[in-house]
Amino acid sequence: MRVFGKKSALLFLIIAVLMTGCAKSDDDVYHDMLLDGVASLNLNKPEKAFREFDEAIEFNPRKFGGYLGRGNALNTLGRYDEAIQDYNMALSIKPDIANAYVNRGIARANLNEREKAISDIKKGLELDSELDDPPGFVRRLFEDIPNEDKGVRDYLDALKKDMESK
Repeated sequence: MRVFGKKSALLFLIIAVLMTGCAKSDDDVYHDMLLDGVASLNLNKPEKAFREFDEAIEFNPRKFGGYLGRGNALNTLGRYDEAIQDYNMALSIKPDIANAYVNRGIARANLNEREKAISDIKKGLELDSELDDPPGFVRRLFEDIPNEDKGVRDYLDALKKDMESK
């Protein structure tokens, strides 16, 4: 007595091939975790973003994206010392992340570490001269919010002026 007929065996083989072909790689899973965190940040849900980036770090602590994202969430939450630690981790893994330098600079500025902030922001702009997009542009894109933010270069100029006035 046969358990599988030819049609059943063929169907089983097709399903097995499809399942194998549709399986996500670890890189795909990690990338999806990062996208979830970015989406939460852009929807002004930094606590949720923090948890999502934290999961990405647990999933693969050897990649910089989770640390960068969690640092951004911490920065948004006003937890600047912790944000700086995450930016440091991201930069230890990949030392040329312009965004990490700029955001670490913003965290340092919020801690009144103006000289370090200026140095970080300059380094970020050296690494990526196109980085001058104002923060929140993705959220504004989807919510049709007018651009009232200052760009990175304007922020740097304001920090320099603040340093000169003291």
